[in-house]
Amino acid sequence: MSSTGRLRIMRCELGYIRRADGSCSYSQGRTSLWASCSGPGDIHVARREDEQMHLDVSFRQLTGDCQYHRLNNIIQYTLESVLDLTMFPRTGLTLTVHLLQADGSVGGAALTAAGLAVLDNGISIKAPFCGVEVCQVDGKLVLDADARTQARAEANWLFAFTRTADGNAQMVASDSVGPFKMDTFASALNLARMGAQQIFSFYKEMMERKLSVDIFTKPE
Repeated sequence: MSSTGRLRIMRCELGYIRRADGSCSYSQGRTSLWASCSGPGDIHVARREDEQMHLDVSFRQLTGDCQYHRLNNIIQYTLESVLDLTMFPRTGLTLTVHLLQADGSVGGAALTAAGLAVLDNGISIKAPFCGVEVCQVDGKLVLDADARTQARAEANWLFAFTRTADGNAQMVASDSVGPFKMDTFASALNLARMGAQQIFSFYKEMMERKLSVDIFTKPE
């Protein structure tokens, strides 16, 4: 099956929200979001869990209900897969992703923005994570499609990946819309994995830029 395997241009500013422990402004093509990650910290007694940290995940779209948005589940599950919740019992971690402009592949961009905010937070995680979307249009797989292309899709997949120790991408969650064959799903997964590896390279570049110190700078 033929495919188009290039991500749109990614841009990110870490530490975008000063009051949050970790945050970013992130755009992928013309889809843009901000994300914040605060905690572990004190939490109201009604939500406190004695054995583990409580997670509060919220994806806020431009209009409509935010509390029950479908992306909340996949973001929370992905976050649970990379955190050791028992390390911080009786505390809470709040992750918020706010959509600013939608131009396709919103789910993938939201997961990636969440992953960057968690990295900026500095909390201990098992592996960084990101999101990638693939759609099928006229029998062709398209990676990270814009809204116009996605509107013509027969099927759409959202994948969540974590980075493995050897630099590969491992799928930890997925969601789909529309009918498809399993061999098409396998092809979409392989294409999405290539996209995830590009995103993890972008993560590395962003964190190196954040943590770099020029020791050769001369004092004025």
